[in-house]
Amino acid sequence: MVALATLGTSATVVFAWQLSALVTKIFILGNSIGDVYFQLMTISIAGLVKAAVIWAQELLSSRAATSVKIELRSKFYLAIKTLRSGWLNNQSAAELNLLATTGLDSLDSYFAKFLPQLVYAVLVTPLLVILIWLQDAASGVALVATLPLIPVFMILIGWATNNAQEKQLDSLTRLTQHFLEVLRGLTTLRIFGRAEVQVKTITSASEQYRVRTMKVLRITFLSGFALELLSSLSVALIAVSIGLRLVNDEISLLVGLFVLILAPEVYLPVRQVGAQFHAAAEGVTASKKVLDILDLASEVSRAGASNNPDYEGLDCDFEAGKLTVITGPSGIGKSTIFRNLLGLDSPVQSQKLHLVSWMPQQASLLSGTVLQNILGFDSSFNEPAVENKALVLAMQMAALDDLQLQDQVGVDASQVSGGQAQRISLARAFYRALTLGTPYLLLDEPISAIDSVRASVVVTSLKSFAANGTAVAVISHQEQLIRAAERVIEVADV
Repeated sequence: MVALATLGTSATVVFAWQLSALVTKIFILGNSIGDVYFQLMTISIAGLVKAAVIWAQELLSSRAATSVKIELRSKFYLAIKTLRSGWLNNQSAAELNLLATTGLDSLDSYFAKFLPQLVYAVLVTPLLVILIWLQDAASGVALVATLPLIPVFMILIGWATNNAQEKQLDSLTRLTQHFLEVLRGLTTLRIFGRAEVQVKTITSASEQYRVRTMKVLRITFLSGFALELLSSLSVALIAVSIGLRLVNDEISLLVGLFVLILAPEVYLPVRQVGAQFHAAAEGVTASKKVLDILDLASEVSRAGASNNPDYEGLDCDFEAGKLTVITGPSGIGKSTIFRNLLGLDSPVQSQKLHLVSWMPQQASLLSGTVLQNILGFDSSFNEPAVENKALVLAMQMAALDDLQLQDQVGVDASQVSGGQAQRISLARAFYRALTLGTPYLLLDEPISAIDSVRASVVVTSLKSFAANGTAVAVISHQEQLIRAAERVIEVADV
């Protein structure tokens, strides 16, 4: 950028000086075209160099923007992986999606346009001011007096733009969040006849986003007009001064033309910084949030663990061949014990339980058939799957007797009851334990939504796993499971 700015500035100065010399020789000295051949060639070469510099600037800045976005996205995904689901569960999926896609895409304007112009303004503007001052001190004084007005206006306008841009990003985030929530609950909304109401709500949110977007655009156009007007008036002031001094023969036409050609080039980089600032504001706002997440992930990595409670003093070495039940008041951190053991909330993945059958408290089911949610989504309903002995046994042990393998589960288990969703999740954990022979079976509240008859079947299944040598650990408040346990761990508030 520095090399290109220097080369481009040199080409501009050469172009301005030779053009001034050309006009002076033809109109003042009366030379012929043949006498100004050198000036014509120099002007052509300087113009080509300037065009090549502009092309190279665009190419390099675009590549730099792409490289930075790739690096930021990679670090952003690694940061999310580092922070783990304990942090992720408290975040908005819509906002993270916006940051990783549209938000970072907005950095194109920042790195490809705003940042290069900032470099040029810092390098080019002072050099041209010094050069003009050496040629004509009066014009130099006018430049020094008027040039600071542009940054002052940029700062004032920037405050308003930054505030409006943050509100626009928040508005887009809320709109995306609401849209995703509507998609998740669309089946329920249609059942209760409330789907049409959401159309009005989304329309209203979209209108608010449109209004905020237009407000940002208005500020952008008005600020661009203000900067253009200010620089035009400043150049006009210098032109009037040069014109009056030319009439009084206080300045030569060569110097006057040279200064007049260069004067707009002095204001151009500063003016472009102000104009590109608005285009880059959205990307800057999004990148601040991304960098905050990267900083948080860095702190977590240095700490070597997340901010979850420390359970090192608790004996979590579940014995093989025993059914262990972990109980205690709600919110005390029972589920965190499993999550820490599995490394779900820690940047350092636990190697203690490398082969585990795991059932979370909230059944994680996706839209598809019962078979797909148990075996995986590369499975389809066919006769060999029905004859799968491990699958049949897993369904029996999970008391999944009221659903067929081809039945649809729906988005977020919307087409099955809470108890059915829990038993599908149980069947999945049992199937994994049966087929892979995992030494650990960890279940979080496996019978909380199941009736007592089916719960008895599940408890018997757990005892059967334990009898076959599996270390079975269950988090539960249910007396039925606590009574059946061979070991009970009470988690108390410290």
